[in-house]
Amino acid sequence: MTEQQRDIKIKTINNKKYAYDMISYWDKTQKKYRKKSIYLGIITNPETKTYTPKKLSTTYKNQTPTTNELIQNFGDTYSILKTIENSPLNQILKTILPNNNDHTTLLSLTCHKIIKSSAMQHVENWSKGNIISTIYPDTNLSSQRISDFLKTLGKETLWRNFFKQYIEQITQEKVGVIIDSTGLPNEVDFPFSAWSNHGDGSARETRFLMVIDRISGNPLYFRYMAGNIVDVSTLAHTFAELKQMGVKTFFALIDAGYFSESNIRELYENKISFLTRLPSGRVLYKLLIEQHLDVESVENVVVYGKRVLYVKCVSVDLFGYEGFAYVVCDIKRKGDETARFFIAAKEDKLGSDVVGESLKGKGKFVLVSSEKISVEDVIPLYYTRQFAENLFGVSKSFLDFLPIRTHNIETLRGYLMLTFIALIIHLEMKRCLSDKFTVEEALTEMANLMAKTYGETTIVCEPTKNMKNIASLLGYMVPMKLGV
Repeated sequence: MTEQQRDIKIKTINNKKYAYDMISYWDKTQKKYRKKSIYLGIITNPETKTYTPKKLSTTYKNQTPTTNELIQNFGDTYSILKTIENSPLNQILKTILPNNNDHTTLLSLTCHKIIKSSAMQHVENWSKGNIISTIYPDTNLSSQRISDFLKTLGKETLWRNFFKQYIEQITQEKVGVIIDSTGLPNEVDFPFSAWSNHGDGSARETRFLMVIDRISGNPLYFRYMAGNIVDVSTLAHTFAELKQMGVKTFFALIDAGYFSESNIRELYENKISFLTRLPSGRVLYKLLIEQHLDVESVENVVVYGKRVLYVKCVSVDLFGYEGFAYVVCDIKRKGDETARFFIAAKEDKLGSDVVGESLKGKGKFVLVSSEKISVEDVIPLYYTRQFAENLFGVSKSFLDFLPIRTHNIETLRGYLMLTFIALIIHLEMKRCLSDKFTVEEALTEMANLMAKTYGETTIVCEPTKNMKNIASLLGYMVPMKLGV
């Protein structure tokens, strides 16, 4: 048996070769990527990595239960399908996938991605105990069919058709955007996987860039590139593609990684206002910190939620253009950083001159903008960047963005598109549920709602009060029965 979708590693133990599935995953506690290996079986052909699969343990079987097909999980899947049905996205998905079997395959995979955090090869097994197999009885969810479908979903013509309709539907004539990127670690050998030094260390990864509507927080567009392409070189290409997709950008909130002379000039020349953090390694940053040590004065105090900051606005030259800099000192952050620094300085026996110089920048950062923004508004505006961080968090942890183990570009593109669509539906569910339930709480509750199939009729078991509330928030009533 050969698993084409797995990153299989061969280990030799006592002269015998064994196959292991290497999985990259996001550790929520340590806030970083980690790896684990799962034993697959004994290697029978090292060249093709063919192996004899191990017998599944009871524990592993419990992760993807094969429930009696006459009694099926109903509530969680039905809730997602109704959310899609009530969403403006529904008609777009029908348009880009006119073939009914492709359409139902997409809906089935979207449900699986939102509900389960397991690999795609488990979809068929999951469907057997799920109402999806009754609602879409002719949908083939075998591994080979899914692989073929992802290639279809990854076609450039389909992408362009989707984004043209989607962006037109959810945006105004002019849009303010947030642009950020993240790494998707993998050990797959194809052109978009490369060694990267983003973040705290190096890793083999694919870069994933997302464009987000600054007002609504909705994802608008995404791109992917090799891991060794630095963020600073991707901004112009992103704006060029957005323009082709019909996005008229008037404002951009970007991370410090995109700050460069060419990018700043590009933004000014295209009349796109911007706000970004100035990298601490820049000469301008050091100059502003040194010149404005008086930022910590009463007249510069700004209260943002439960945080208190000092913010001072000054005019600056940005590569020949008039700009504005905001020297910011976060009081709490300064206290924390100063305490840690003094402890380390004492251990390292640093001199008073070194200590004094280092203390100048503690708790401080600098923002730069093409437009003058009030000091009360610039901090809340900058922290809308959290939209991007939150979406990346949902994609990586809840929607199982990792690991990427596909071995060709077409399948990768389809997998990214599937995750993007699942993210849109997840956010729509979150919006509908408001602060009454989280998506995770709602799906966990609804997973307990079962259905029984009798020939041509499926009878839904009685919902609890909570289930009725969740269904109501998602815009539907729990039916008593379904006609097959």
